[in-house]
Amino acid sequence: MPKILPMTTAANRPSSVSSEPHRNHFAGIDALRAVAAVAVVVLHACVPYAQPSMAGLSWSVHDTPSEPVTAVFWAIEIVIMPIFLVIAGFFAARSIAYKGAWSTAANRLRRLGWPLLLTTLFLLPIEFYTWMLGWVAEGQVAVGNVRRMKFEGGIDRNLWGLSHLWFLQYLMTYMILLAASWSTLVRCTAGQIGRIALPGCFLAAVVALTLRPEVVWGFQHSFLPVVSKWVYSGAFFAAGVFWYRLDPELDELAERGSRLLGPGVLLTTAAVCIGTWWLGVIGDPAMWIGGGWAGIDPEVTTEKFAGQLPASSLVMRSALAILSVGAASLITFALMGISLASVNRLSPIMKSLANASFLIYLLHHPVVGLAHIAAKFALPTVSPIAKVALVSSLGVAAGWSVSWLATRRRQRIREQSQASQERPQSIAFPQRSETEVAKTRAA
Repeated sequence: MPKILPMTTAANRPSSVSSEPHRNHFAGIDALRAVAAVAVVVLHACVPYAQPSMAGLSWSVHDTPSEPVTAVFWAIEIVIMPIFLVIAGFFAARSIAYKGAWSTAANRLRRLGWPLLLTTLFLLPIEFYTWMLGWVAEGQVAVGNVRRMKFEGGIDRNLWGLSHLWFLQYLMTYMILLAASWSTLVRCTAGQIGRIALPGCFLAAVVALTLRPEVVWGFQHSFLPVVSKWVYSGAFFAAGVFWYRLDPELDELAERGSRLLGPGVLLTTAAVCIGTWWLGVIGDPAMWIGGGWAGIDPEVTTEKFAGQLPASSLVMRSALAILSVGAASLITFALMGISLASVNRLSPIMKSLANASFLIYLLHHPVVGLAHIAAKFALPTVSPIAKVALVSSLGVAAGWSVSWLATRRRQRIREQSQASQERPQSIAFPQRSETEVAKTRAA
């Protein structure tokens, strides 16, 4: 266990230290964040071809199932959000330690709140009609239903919510809670964090996933935070916060994180195999999923067995939860450690991708949904793997190109400003009046 370091706060920090240290040390984390943003696009690009699919997730179309795509989909699904949440928790704690709790929270709320508001107002309507286009093309709904926004058979039960933007909403709530509890957290010792806090995070995630398997193995869609999903995600965010208290420069993780990769891969493989089997056994997701506005009791009523145990038993669900949380935890810290140890400086392409990662996350969803519709009807004979590659490329390009254009515009404005400041200015010499000139000639 790393030795906890003395914690500085905004109140006791020397006046000469006014801001967070330079972050070149964390170039590996920036690279990991960029790759993870691409992985999110790949995850969504796999949705129409995954079988079993994610219960409760409404998508624009369904296409030809593929076993390799299914394996990739579920492997990414298990680990991707824990990676973002642990990183977010770590850097939230780091910023608070150097800049103060409430100033950091206010800054984060502005940085997350405005994108959440704007994308909710402008992007979600585009996404809705993209989904309706796919549903009409597949014959799931009639055009009249779309105009009236009234659907039959409960097809829209998981349509209404923040879509992929839930992550921003949850982060904002975590930041408020972290700022409010920071004065208590800084008093925690290394022993308390190692023996109580981190195991508590693991336990909270396992309990949430046991009670509500749809946190990972389904999709909970709502305009407000879903308690089970909020607890599960918050456990990983809190793990990042506590890890900062133990290893604020991530030196220990960079040195030893690679050791976690092997066990993490084994647990992820086991979780994918057992989880997909479990979904196939459970059957109709309406019998167990409790997400969105449906309010359906998530109790599973299947009579199928795994050995001598019912597939719906608490033992089966808790075993799957332990595998899933263990895999997510090991892979997250392993990839963070490997990235830190292997990346000291970002290449121009990786730096550009890292800078674009937030826009890729924000903008890719409707692009991917529309690309799936086009791929299904325009490329019916193309393999699902090729379609995933094509759709992923388009989804990444959407956010990356917007980021590149914005960067070029800022650079052009900066160059014009510098040029105007460096342009030589003519000096106006004082001019003598005609009377003074006449006096000079007379003299």
